[in-house]
Amino acid sequence: MTTRRWLRRPAITSLLTALDSGRLPLTHTTLDARPASRAVEHVRALLVAAGALDPDPDRPIDRLQHDSDQMLVALNVHDARIVRAWLHWHVLPRLRRHHEGTADLGAAVANARRTLACVIEFLATVEATGRTLACVRPSDIDSWFAGPRARPHAVRPFLASARRTRVLPLAIRLPPPFRGRSELHTDPERRWTIARRLVQDETLDTVDRVVGALVVLYAQPLVRICALTADDVSTDGTFVTVRLGDDRLELPEPFATLIQSLPLRRREGVAEQLPGTWLFPGQRAGRHLAAASLGRRLRGIGIEPRRTRLAALDQLSVEIPPAMLAEVLGLRVPHVVRHTSSGGGNWANYAADRAT
Repeated sequence: MTTRRWLRRPAITSLLTALDSGRLPLTHTTLDARPASRAVEHVRALLVAAGALDPDPDRPIDRLQHDSDQMLVALNVHDARIVRAWLHWHVLPRLRRHHEGTADLGAAVANARRTLACVIEFLATVEATGRTLACVRPSDIDSWFAGPRARPHAVRPFLASARRTRVLPLAIRLPPPFRGRSELHTDPERRWTIARRLVQDETLDTVDRVVGALVVLYAQPLVRICALTADDVSTDGTFVTVRLGDDRLELPEPFATLIQSLPLRRREGVAEQLPGTWLFPGQRAGRHLAAASLGRRLRGIGIEPRRTRLAALDQLSVEIPPAMLAEVLGLRVPHVVRHTSSGGGNWANYAADRAT
């Protein structure tokens, strides 16, 4: 949609006119008072990116806390109070720790919102039988966890917390935590087939080739890739490097050339006129693409990002000492060590060998 057509929307026109005339103060509180919509959030992002409105990095967390009150209306007062306490003492602090690190806060908040919705759905199912959380039966939990895939396990952290605080009887046994499907790695030969395609297939989108290369060659998680900026890429005229961890890595061709062409200009609009540093900018001004969006793009060209990344990490951890690999790629050492073991690597004598 062009800028002119977007500005002619009645909701946008009335909001911007009120802000410009001073009838409404230019604050986040003013925008919060408007009916929630994508249009209002787009205006907010534009104002922040333009410097007219101060950034509010805690906004996604505050929004979840605000929305939780409405979500909890579905429960009786007693159960709602327990869920609210769990949210306050366990979920929100964990999200704030995400905010202090390098994780994608938006994705973390979205996951917390889905978890909260699952907890509410579980308790609503229990309440429909005339019972509350304190009266949950083993059959209630068994029936819930018999549901498909991993979704039922979203309520397990809440139930474990309820047991620790004696809200749920200690006699209630919980299923083991969901461990995912980490054993399903991409076959090494398949990984190199993907790498060759990313190198040779010029019909692929530049974004897909660069993101795919960072996953296939350097085992980078999408949550880190989506947050890369122009400052993370540099060149001395001969070599192009990208900063993934503490050190910079030299990129091979054609990815060295491709990454320098980012970000790509996608469309005409207000957001495109504002300065930005993201290599993978999103639709809203000042925001990068979500990790989930990059994942959908890769799956659209036949690359399963998680499996491929795990296969890359298995191979790299065999070739490079865990501490060194973690430092260069910006990964956690314990995580790399686990893959060293699963990949058949043995670096136990590395330090001694280096000293002799």
